[in-house]
Amino acid sequence: MKKVLQLPARMIVDLPNWVGDQIMALPTLSRIVEANEGTETVFFCRPPVHSLLQGVFPAVEVIAAPRRAPLLRAVRELTRHRERFDIGITMRHAIRAKVMLRLIARRTVGSEGGGAELLLDHRFAVDRVHHQVHDSESVVHLFGLKPIDPAWRPQMPEALLLKGALVLRDSGVSGENAVGLAASAAWGDSKKWPAGRFGQLAQSLQADGVKAVVLVGPGEEDVGEAVCRSAGFEMPVLGASVDIAGLAGIMTGLAAVVGNDSGPMHVASLSGVPVIGLFGPTNPMRTGPLWGSRTQVSLELECAPCLEPRCPLVHNACLHELSVEQVKRAVLEAMQTAVAV
Repeated sequence: MKKVLQLPARMIVDLPNWVGDQIMALPTLSRIVEANEGTETVFFCRPPVHSLLQGVFPAVEVIAAPRRAPLLRAVRELTRHRERFDIGITMRHAIRAKVMLRLIARRTVGSEGGGAELLLDHRFAVDRVHHQVHDSESVVHLFGLKPIDPAWRPQMPEALLLKGALVLRDSGVSGENAVGLAASAAWGDSKKWPAGRFGQLAQSLQADGVKAVVLVGPGEEDVGEAVCRSAGFEMPVLGASVDIAGLAGIMTGLAAVVGNDSGPMHVASLSGVPVIGLFGPTNPMRTGPLWGSRTQVSLELECAPCLEPRCPLVHNACLHELSVEQVKRAVLEAMQTAVAV
């Protein structure tokens, strides 16, 4: 693809909705920010990742807005005290995102579909064969930049991690021998290994001298309660009081994190701890954790990956038939490997 856009330029980048998608976009964001150094770059994101992005990219202005905020409200926020941007890039596929971009930028870039033919100046196809980290790589090519480095992982600022580390310390758990259980997933129920299984996993790990910490997000305290109820004992339920940077801080102090294909799984990968990802309806080749020691556990049924938020066959066998012993074995092996290294 030949170079069609010029940097530096006053630029806004509209980030994906989901936390995991935003984490997987970091290598592309890094390449764009580096090329636009010295000129105004703005990120538009969801509130949970605001402090993380601001810490990783201190030269970038990061503006946060709730998901599904009214369109005109978002436009007003992004154009307040400034002229239209020279270039606008959206990493969301919805028509609403492309309408917003058309209103705030002179030249617009985004994926095909969703009204792109009418709203965008430059469109690119998303190659869904490769890992999602490459989904926005065509943007890099439009600027004539060198390809992204999928292995690029930002240095997490200590100040951002401190709050999470204090939460872990105050829980009274020594992270060196504690495993984080990320039992939630926002995209759909089909991605969730049952909370009861996470509780049974905690019970089985404790029998081997390994403690567990339940990791949740704001409003997910009921998930933590369900895991503890299944385990038969109380465990620290952490994460509801912090943002994504704070969650990364908690995870950094753990021995490993096991979780569904979700935002927390990708945050754990970003934190550099061993990650055990549980995959059912989604494809680990597309959305597997990117960095560090990572294990992907899947039954690899013929019906998977279906990419449906609810199981079309109702049974959810791809995750419901994944046994506690299988997951425990993967967790212990990951921990042993990390110690050996």
